[in-house]
Amino acid sequence: MNTQTLLNNVATSNVNEAIIVNAKEFLKALKFVAVATARTDSRPVLQYVHVEIHENELTIEATDSHILTQQKVAASTSDELVGKEFLIDGKFAKNLSKTPTKHGTHLFITPEFGKNNKPTGKVAILDGNEETFIDDNSDNDTFTRFNAFYPELDFLIPDNARFEFETRKKELLPILKALKEKTNTKGLYDVHLEIQDNSKVVIGVGDDIQEIKHRNLFIGDNHKVENNKGLNFEIDFNVKLLISELQKCENTEFLKFSFNGTLRPFTFTRENGGIGLVTPLRTF
Repeated sequence: MNTQTLLNNVATSNVNEAIIVNAKEFLKALKFVAVATARTDSRPVLQYVHVEIHENELTIEATDSHILTQQKVAASTSDELVGKEFLIDGKFAKNLSKTPTKHGTHLFITPEFGKNNKPTGKVAILDGNEETFIDDNSDNDTFTRFNAFYPELDFLIPDNARFEFETRKKELLPILKALKEKTNTKGLYDVHLEIQDNSKVVIGVGDDIQEIKHRNLFIGDNHKVENNKGLNFEIDFNVKLLISELQKCENTEFLKFSFNGTLRPFTFTRENGGIGLVTPLRTF
């Protein structure tokens, strides 16, 4: 179905309120991002995916305060929409993105805005099969109260990494799953990662230590060890959280892991530009 046919099939929408995206690209990004939405009611706004509208792209992001996901997707948008933002319910996002290839070539997204250009909580999505999906939170008092207070996630993403390496999902994920089974599931699924001897990246639980196959290892000059012998860096984190993010990545893509410190969140950057973040665990 072409773009004009899509537009003609949304009788209640104004073209200037429309966002047109590649269906597969948008839904795969939504699938990756939605895993980070909160599952509890303690911070209701974090149960939503946050979407920022830019001139030629969307920034799609979510966080539950323990993990964070963010990805940019090319989009056709009007000048009237640039600079606006809206929310998509996390459960709605997960359900819609389960099968990203079945919705045709394009999606036609129409978020509704009220006073002061604030989102009302209603988003209509028309797919290439002429099927419309409605995410309507306009009668939700919690949404009305909190939708304007989504955190600015760019400030939470660290930069100027002191340590970096790249590895493939298909090589890393089986290691993480095996280690998860050896963690104390009643606790925090704690695993320990180290960079050793200016060359090795190892990860483990207790005495079960495995080496991660990697490339392009970077260690800041101030953190290199003498004679290639010693410990450059170590960190503990909840392996269950990292697994949840990696499962939504492509199996063969390389992921660049970046670390700033033992007590700072670390990130992985996908080949397509998507970002995942996991907070560390304190073990003392």
